[in-house]
Amino acid sequence: MGFMRLDKLSPKDKPYEIDGLPTLYGGKGAWVTALPMPLTSTFQHSLVALPHPGRGNAEFAEPGEVPVILENDDGTGDVPNSNMIAAARWLIDNDAEVEQANIATIRSSLDELINIQKGIDGVTDEAFNETWEEAPLRPRVRLLHIALPDVVEKPSYFGVELACNWDTENDYGIMFHGTDVVKWRAGDVPNLPWIALRHAEGRS
Repeated sequence: MGFMRLDKLSPKDKPYEIDGLPTLYGGKGAWVTALPMPLTSTFQHSLVALPHPGRGNAEFAEPGEVPVILENDDGTGDVPNSNMIAAARWLIDNDAEVEQANIATIRSSLDELINIQKGIDGVTDEAFNETWEEAPLRPRVRLLHIALPDVVEKPSYFGVELACNWDTENDYGIMFHGTDVVKWRAGDVPNLPWIALRHAEGRS
């Protein structure tokens, strides 16, 4: 199951098989895979929203797949923790909802993003338009990866990092709890497990 481009992975990455999921590759507490999510994967198709040169995007996913990062919270272990496996399965089963949640989150944050951009001197990125609907928004964002935090909760937590035309240096990131937004801001948000953990513990 899964059709990842293995030539784009490190030769040090070891395969790890789990029922119902594409093969995971990695080890020492961190793995990658490409989940079959044909709707959400369309966010990777933008030719104009390119990632910051220092970030890059995962090239191992084939069309129709989404690159996903699983990392045990302490960075150790030979097996991905079970809550991240459950999150990966949840993502596959809820592809359509995840796709729409991304668009809805960006659109609902437009007003605040406009205010943030107005407060930054010397902005050279594309200026916002608060009337952007889904069609003009889509080419302005590009999915880089989904990160699965090591947090036990149902529905699952997951973070989405997107390159975007309005902030080419910092990207745009969302931490979700199911399809509910925990936090959105710059591209580091989906890669910070403590954001999900604090939310799960009722501290955010």
